[in-house]
Amino acid sequence: MVDYYSILRPAVTAANAGDTQWRRGIYDRARQMLTTRLKGQQPPATMAELAAEQVALDRAIARIESELAERDGDIADIAPEEIARGAAAKPFQFTAATWIVAAVIVAALAGGSVMMWSGKGQQKTVPVASNPAPGSNSASGTVAPPAPAVKVATAKDGDLPAGIDGGSNDPDQSYVYRKQPTFYRTLQPVGTVIIDKLQHFLYLIQPNNVALRYGIGLGGACADLAGLRHIASLAEWPQWQATEDMIERKLAKPGVVPGTPGNPLGARLLQLDDGKSRINGTNAPKTIGTTVLFGCVRLTNDDVVDLYNRVKSGTSVLVN
Repeated sequence: MVDYYSILRPAVTAANAGDTQWRRGIYDRARQMLTTRLKGQQPPATMAELAAEQVALDRAIARIESELAERDGDIADIAPEEIARGAAAKPFQFTAATWIVAAVIVAALAGGSVMMWSGKGQQKTVPVASNPAPGSNSASGTVAPPAPAVKVATAKDGDLPAGIDGGSNDPDQSYVYRKQPTFYRTLQPVGTVIIDKLQHFLYLIQPNNVALRYGIGLGGACADLAGLRHIASLAEWPQWQATEDMIERKLAKPGVVPGTPGNPLGARLLQLDDGKSRINGTNAPKTIGTTVLFGCVRLTNDDVVDLYNRVKSGTSVLVN
């Protein structure tokens, strides 16, 4: 197993290192590059092996953030339970060549360049911005003009009014709630959706003790949702209409909001067979990982589209 801690810590604690958001960018690129390289090696890493290495990398990140928080007298950026999560994952036995690949992947992030492999196996070095801005092209270092800042009134729980589009994802979202494969042992069959309401996670079971994990937000309509359900129907860009309760509290206006960005149901809807519960997108991606007043189970629009493309009507949904 590669010592990701020793490789990654100098990169994010150097004298010219940036802030927390800068470190998150480094961590995210390390995960993406690790996944790409392990899938591209010969033979390709299995899902279980990939998940084990990602767990090892995440544990190293959690350790680094915990040490930095202790040093700075702040709260750790990584939840403590993430350090222990997946500790039982089966280690992936690296060859010497694979160890070098992983070291280059992570170490290159701090050096301002990334080793890129062409389809013919040739190498070339591409400079990357040390702290890319949102919307930038990390390969070329070019930065798209920033979107104008818009002040929007939010509810106390962070929800946005209908018609206001908060984006298809939250660029500041903790990696904990971003879609990722993770070690997950269960007796449920492959393809089952498992909702962990307490931890704010949705799991889609994959082969070999692996699950795709998505961060979710929970609304009051699903407070009592538990047990086994099934997906009854699926829809793209569904319409949304405020409930009478929301209208009475002056939290929404009467009428139908069309299926477009800004719709509180988001880009996709997975209706459950109890007739009232659902999994859907959201116009307020910053509410992922929290509990809100209204709605049921929500994902970012990027994640709900990904989930929508992987499931079908009749899929089992187990709610814990």
